[in-house]
Amino acid sequence: MDERDYIVTIVCSGNTCRSPMAEGILKKTLAERGVTGIKVRSAGTLGIIDEPATALAVEVSRSFGVDIGAHRSQAFDRKIADSSDLVLALSAEHFGTALRLNVSPDNLFMLKTFPRHTRDLHSASIADPIGGDLEKYKRIFMEIDKVLQQGTAAIIRRAEKQQVRK
Repeated sequence: MDERDYIVTIVCSGNTCRSPMAEGILKKTLAERGVTGIKVRSAGTLGIIDEPATALAVEVSRSFGVDIGAHRSQAFDRKIADSSDLVLALSAEHFGTALRLNVSPDNLFMLKTFPRHTRDLHSASIADPIGGDLEKYKRIFMEIDKVLQQGTAAIIRRAEKQQVRK
Protein backbone atom coordinates (compact mmCIF):
# COMPACT_ATOMS: atom_id res chain seq x y z
CA MET A 1 0.00 0.00 0.00
CA ASP A 2 1.25 3.48 -0.82
CA GLU A 3 2.20 5.55 2.18
CA ARG A 4 0.12 8.67 2.58
CA ASP A 5 -0.28 11.42 5.11
CA TYR A 6 -2.43 10.86 8.16
CA ILE A 7 -5.34 13.27 7.76
CA VAL A 8 -6.85 15.16 10.69
CA THR A 9 -10.04 17.10 9.96
CA ILE A 10 -11.33 19.66 12.45
CA VAL A 11 -15.04 20.42 12.06
CA CYS A 12 -17.15 23.40 13.09
CA SER A 13 -20.20 25.15 11.60
CA GLY A 14 -19.09 27.69 9.00
CA ASN A 15 -15.37 26.89 8.83
CA THR A 16 -14.59 30.58 9.29
CA CYS A 17 -13.79 30.90 13.04
CA ARG A 18 -13.12 27.96 15.36
CA SER A 19 -11.95 25.27 12.98
CA PRO A 20 -9.56 27.53 11.00
CA MET A 21 -8.03 28.71 14.29
CA ALA A 22 -7.70 25.09 15.45
CA GLU A 23 -6.23 24.05 12.10
CA GLY A 24 -3.66 26.84 12.28
CA ILE A 25 -2.74 26.04 15.88
CA LEU A 26 -2.28 22.33 15.18
CA LYS A 27 -0.25 22.95 12.01
CA LYS A 28 2.03 25.33 13.89
CA THR A 29 2.40 22.93 16.84
CA LEU A 30 3.27 19.99 14.60
CA ALA A 31 5.79 22.11 12.65
CA GLU A 32 7.42 23.30 15.87
CA ARG A 33 7.80 19.65 16.93
CA GLY A 34 9.27 18.72 13.54
CA VAL A 35 6.39 16.35 12.78
CA THR A 36 5.75 15.44 9.16
CA GLY A 37 3.27 13.02 7.62
CA ILE A 38 0.21 14.55 9.31
CA LYS A 39 -2.05 16.72 7.17
CA VAL A 40 -4.37 19.06 9.05
CA ARG A 41 -7.45 20.59 7.49
CA SER A 42 -10.77 22.01 8.60
CA ALA A 43 -14.30 22.03 7.25
CA GLY A 44 -17.77 23.24 8.15
CA THR A 45 -21.13 21.55 8.45
CA LEU A 46 -23.06 24.52 7.01
CA GLY A 47 -21.65 23.96 3.52
CA ILE A 48 -20.06 27.40 3.22
CA ILE A 49 -17.48 27.29 0.45
CA ASP A 50 -14.52 29.54 -0.38
CA GLU A 51 -15.06 32.17 2.32
CA PRO A 52 -12.11 33.59 4.28
CA ALA A 53 -11.74 33.22 8.02
CA THR A 54 -13.40 36.08 9.87
CA ALA A 55 -11.32 39.19 10.38
CA LEU A 56 -11.29 38.66 14.15
CA ALA A 57 -10.20 35.03 13.80
CA VAL A 58 -7.34 36.14 11.56
CA GLU A 59 -6.38 38.99 13.91
CA VAL A 60 -6.42 36.90 17.08
CA SER A 61 -4.56 34.02 15.44
CA ARG A 62 -1.90 36.39 14.12
CA SER A 63 -1.46 37.89 17.60
CA PHE A 64 -0.53 34.39 18.81
CA GLY A 65 1.82 33.71 15.88
CA VAL A 66 -0.63 31.63 13.84
CA ASP A 67 -1.28 32.70 10.25
CA ILE A 68 -4.71 31.76 8.89
CA GLY A 69 -4.94 34.68 6.48
CA ALA A 70 -5.04 32.45 3.39
CA HIS A 71 -7.77 30.15 4.77
CA ARG A 72 -10.80 29.44 2.57
CA SER A 73 -13.81 27.57 3.94
CA GLN A 74 -14.89 24.18 2.70
CA ALA A 75 -17.90 21.98 3.36
CA PHE A 76 -17.62 18.90 5.55
CA ASP A 77 -19.04 16.36 3.12
CA ARG A 78 -18.85 12.62 2.46
CA LYS A 79 -15.60 12.94 0.47
CA ILE A 80 -13.81 14.78 3.27
CA ALA A 81 -15.30 12.48 5.91
CA ASP A 82 -14.21 9.36 4.02
CA SER A 83 -10.65 10.59 3.54
CA SER A 84 -10.16 11.58 7.21
CA ASP A 85 -8.23 9.38 9.60
CA LEU A 86 -9.26 11.47 12.61
CA VAL A 87 -12.20 13.87 12.90
CA LEU A 88 -12.25 16.37 15.76
CA ALA A 89 -15.64 18.00 16.29
CA LEU A 90 -16.06 21.32 18.05
CA SER A 91 -19.69 20.83 19.09
CA ALA A 92 -22.30 18.14 19.58
CA GLU A 93 -23.96 19.15 16.29
CA HIS A 94 -20.73 18.68 14.36
CA PHE A 95 -20.21 15.30 16.01
CA GLY A 96 -23.71 14.27 14.91
CA THR A 97 -23.06 15.38 11.35
CA ALA A 98 -19.86 13.31 11.25
CA LEU A 99 -21.76 10.23 12.46
CA ARG A 100 -24.40 10.76 9.74
CA LEU A 101 -21.56 10.87 7.20
CA ASN A 102 -20.45 7.44 8.50
CA VAL A 103 -17.26 8.56 10.23
CA SER A 104 -16.21 5.62 12.37
CA PRO A 105 -16.81 6.24 16.08
CA ASP A 106 -13.24 5.01 16.60
CA ASN A 107 -11.97 7.98 14.57
CA LEU A 108 -14.39 10.63 15.82
CA PHE A 109 -13.84 12.70 18.95
CA MET A 110 -14.87 15.95 20.49
CA LEU A 111 -11.81 18.20 20.28
CA LYS A 112 -12.21 19.33 23.87
CA THR A 113 -12.01 15.78 25.31
CA PHE A 114 -9.63 14.16 22.80
CA PRO A 115 -8.18 11.51 23.14
CA ARG A 116 -11.04 10.35 25.36
CA HIS A 117 -14.56 9.70 24.13
CA THR A 118 -17.34 11.41 26.07
CA ARG A 119 -21.04 10.81 26.41
CA ASP A 120 -21.69 14.43 27.36
CA LEU A 121 -21.19 16.06 23.98
CA HIS A 122 -22.75 19.36 24.97
CA SER A 123 -20.36 20.06 27.86
CA ALA A 124 -17.48 19.11 25.54
CA SER A 125 -18.51 21.72 22.97
CA ILE A 126 -16.44 24.83 22.36
CA ALA A 127 -18.49 28.02 21.97
CA ASP A 128 -18.77 29.72 18.59
CA PRO A 129 -17.26 33.22 18.70
CA ILE A 130 -19.07 34.40 15.55
CA GLY A 131 -20.63 37.76 16.22
CA GLY A 132 -18.54 38.23 19.35
CA ASP A 133 -15.89 40.79 20.12
CA LEU A 134 -12.11 40.46 20.09
CA GLU A 135 -12.03 39.28 23.70
CA LYS A 136 -14.43 36.43 22.95
CA TYR A 137 -12.26 35.33 20.02
CA LYS A 138 -9.19 35.44 22.27
CA ARG A 139 -10.90 33.28 24.91
CA ILE A 140 -11.95 30.72 22.31
CA PHE A 141 -8.50 30.74 20.68
CA MET A 142 -6.83 30.14 24.04
CA GLU A 143 -9.28 27.34 24.91
CA ILE A 144 -8.60 25.60 21.59
CA ASP A 145 -4.85 26.13 21.97
CA LYS A 146 -4.83 24.60 25.46
CA VAL A 147 -6.80 21.56 24.29
CA LEU A 148 -4.52 21.04 21.28
CA GLN A 149 -1.32 21.47 23.30
CA GLN A 150 -2.58 18.68 25.56
CA GLY A 151 -3.78 16.47 22.68
CA THR A 152 -1.05 16.81 20.07
CA ALA A 153 1.03 13.93 21.44
CA ALA A 154 -2.02 11.65 21.19
CA ILE A 155 -2.60 12.74 17.60
CA ILE A 156 1.02 11.93 16.77
CA ARG A 157 0.74 8.49 18.45
CA ARG A 158 -2.44 7.67 16.49
CA ALA A 159 -0.75 8.68 13.23
CA GLU A 160 2.33 6.59 14.03
CA LYS A 161 0.18 3.53 14.81
CA GLN A 162 -1.69 3.89 11.54
CA GLN A 163 1.57 4.21 9.59
CA VAL A 164 2.78 0.95 11.17
CA ARG A 165 -0.45 -0.83 10.12
CA LYS A 166 -0.06 0.20 6.49
